[in-house]
Amino acid sequence: MYTLTTPISQFALQTLIEVFQLFQSEPTFKTVATADVQLYRDGWPVNVTRFNGALTIRQTLSASDFAAALVDEVATAWFVRGSEIAAPWQVRPHHWESFQALFGLDQDVRLLFSSSQIEAEKAAAKSRGEYFQFSNCVDRAAMERLGFGFNGPLEPVSRQMNGRHEVHVAYALVGNRPVPESVIADYRTMDDTFKYGLEWARPLLDLPELRGALPPRKWAGLAQVLRHAKIALSSESAPAYIAAVEAMPTDVDPLVIDNRLYEVGLLQSLPLPDRFMSPLDVGMPVSELAARLRELVADNRRAEDLKRAEDELAKGHISKRLYQLQRQMALLDHGRSTYEWPNRFATGLAERNVEYLLSVLDTADDWNKLSKQVVREMLGVKIRGLKPSDRRRAVFALCGLDESEQATWEQQAAAAQAQKDREREAKEARERAQTVKFRVEDGSVLNGAEFVDKAILDGFSEIRSERKGASSVYLLVNPTRGLARKLKAKDGTLAYARSVLDRLAA
Repeated sequence: MYTLTTPISQFALQTLIEVFQLFQSEPTFKTVATADVQLYRDGWPVNVTRFNGALTIRQTLSASDFAAALVDEVATAWFVRGSEIAAPWQVRPHHWESFQALFGLDQDVRLLFSSSQIEAEKAAAKSRGEYFQFSNCVDRAAMERLGFGFNGPLEPVSRQMNGRHEVHVAYALVGNRPVPESVIADYRTMDDTFKYGLEWARPLLDLPELRGALPPRKWAGLAQVLRHAKIALSSESAPAYIAAVEAMPTDVDPLVIDNRLYEVGLLQSLPLPDRFMSPLDVGMPVSELAARLRELVADNRRAEDLKRAEDELAKGHISKRLYQLQRQMALLDHGRSTYEWPNRFATGLAERNVEYLLSVLDTADDWNKLSKQVVREMLGVKIRGLKPSDRRRAVFALCGLDESEQATWEQQAAAAQAQKDREREAKEARERAQTVKFRVEDGSVLNGAEFVDKAILDGFSEIRSERKGASSVYLLVNPTRGLARKLKAKDGTLAYARSVLDRLAA
């Protein structure tokens, strides 16, 4: 037993590792004077010192002997039960945390041993063909004394070694093992416990009748369904849910459990999303073509949504409840399809908006199929199944343009696009050039764009290139004065200078 005191507090502790944990976590020990910290073990004083600002207890034992002493304290305090060693689920969570903290003491082994001791330990380990790590010493001692190390013992249900205390507690609860009330009480007070795939264990804390009622995987599946449905079991309601799945296979899928509970009336239909609870203004069609396109769009979406729901149910990807909800949503959405897109397309046709119609209709056959279908139905113009050139001609014909007018439009569009490309490239070149710096003759510092602008303003009006070995050097030249400024492709100054000179020439 350890007694640790300061001028303002006193602690009674069972093991030395708890002392180390207090040194690390309790704010008092970061500021209190070392001389004011008194530690006694069974009434005998223990010397507390400070290293690099941290309180510690330096050891005279070898690393192996000290590790064995630490583990022996922990084993005696919490694990030894007569001739048996307690399983993790029989140990309180903060005691398990202290056990695992033993393996973290080597984060700064200088807190435990002097430099000469550490060097001696390293030399001894090297002679054995090993690397000295204090956690290895702790692991050996724990395996000898307890039969398991940092990774914990084999969990008998999951058949895996696991160092997470909550894993062992969860499987002990679902297997109806005699978990101590102190452990259960600790877990009940935790705000956020049984995470990362163990959420199914939480109800087992509060309802003892659930423990051992179902095999682990089946209970986990049932608990998942209930959690998603926001159903909390009680002593009165639990038997019905257990009975509903009791005869099902041990490894039953949660979706199958969901379906079973739905069939026997223990789960209700899924509610419609809130968007269906209020009316929607779908608008009015601007023409018969818009009305027909809206009909096609709504019919197609309904058919796709219904088929998707059918396929997902057949593949076992969704529950019957979700299938019914998706069907209901598909049917309701049919009447909520708006005229926004149909009216926009119909207006584009009416206004003979060439650029817009090309973006919609001059596309691959699988794109905008319904818009192309309505053009065929209502206007008698075939768009799908044509060669690209014929398809483009058909769009221009829809807009009342013959071949010569099409050629003129395309030339103008190409020129406009080329201008946009030049402006974009100039903007990008300027942005790149602005990222570099130049110091000029008067000592001021300019970015690359400012450097080029000033040079061109000063009469540097030509770009020339010269070979230098295997590469080219680019120069911005003042032909009148015979001066030059160096440009680089990499930093954007070359591209920016070209864009400025091109604009000036135009």
